[in-house]
Amino acid sequence: MLRPVIGLSQFERRRTVDGFKLGPICESVLRVGVTGATGFVGGALVPRIAESGHDLVLIDNRTGPLQVKSHVGPVVKADYASKRGLGLLAECDVIVHLAWNSGVVGSAANPAETWRANVDGTHHLADMCKVHRIPLAFASTLAVVGRPDRLPVTERTPARPIHEYGRQKAAGERIVFELSESGRIPTAIVRMSNVYGTYPRDGLLIHKSNVISLFLQQAETGRLLVNAPGTQVRDFVHIDDVVAHWMAVLRFLRDTRKGSTTVFNCASGESHSIVQIGRMLARLWQESRPGGGGPQIQIVQNPRAALEILEPDFRVARTVTQRLLGVSCRHHVEETIRSLLPTSPTAPRAD
Repeated sequence: MLRPVIGLSQFERRRTVDGFKLGPICESVLRVGVTGATGFVGGALVPRIAESGHDLVLIDNRTGPLQVKSHVGPVVKADYASKRGLGLLAECDVIVHLAWNSGVVGSAANPAETWRANVDGTHHLADMCKVHRIPLAFASTLAVVGRPDRLPVTERTPARPIHEYGRQKAAGERIVFELSESGRIPTAIVRMSNVYGTYPRDGLLIHKSNVISLFLQQAETGRLLVNAPGTQVRDFVHIDDVVAHWMAVLRFLRDTRKGSTTVFNCASGESHSIVQIGRMLARLWQESRPGGGGPQIQIVQNPRAALEILEPDFRVARTVTQRLLGVSCRHHVEETIRSLLPTSPTAPRAD
């Protein structure tokens, strides 16, 4: 039986329709479903949700490159869009949809297969949410904006993706918009920028493969290989700040009475080119090892040139996000790299 949750008109209507009576007032407790619960973001977010006192339904098919162990509850090994997965998620008060099959390169290599898993799967999930009137928060990416006509990118910047991964995420966004429009259910789209940083788990430093983690590994060799042209700019947001955004989104969906979709930019506003990141790391590496030389930067052919946004200017604004969520980013790239340098050569890897 579903847990009674009071104080939210949309949840009250769902319980009445489903024939459940409301229990004692308990405004803050939700049953939160999380798809992709063992991924990089899920592994960091799930403990924070548990610490807030919410119940959890965790689902992951365990096919991703990173599988973070959960110590706050069992993770059901299943596809979220399977009969079993949807049956479990149907008992939730809100769903955080993090699961996604493959990334930029994988989506380009297997577009039909990843579309079925990602877009068709999200459609099945949204259909279930419509039937049970469950608010849905969807993990999207700033890659959906492609080459925007205006900068900075805002929460209103339209989705105009330029590669398959972005197209599939944009399709997921459309499904979420349609859910709120047809079912009058509050939904959220969280467009994440380039997530970096680490968090500890079982004596390991869990990290996501990105340019910063790659440069930290390459620094030992004395060379940082920068994909051409190197001037391409990215917004970098720390995993701790990402988790803070997702927790605020949960509160937003708990409290909102609007049956509409809200887009949030999960970004720091701190943009750097890839070569700037390389130079920053090389300088900090040399500072941390007095008397030794820093790694040298080498521009190499970009194997992802046809898939990446290579513009030398990419800035993200988060005015609406700040106003509605009240969350500010606390971490900066340089201080994070500096904190990782003393242990980076011998730090245990999680992937």
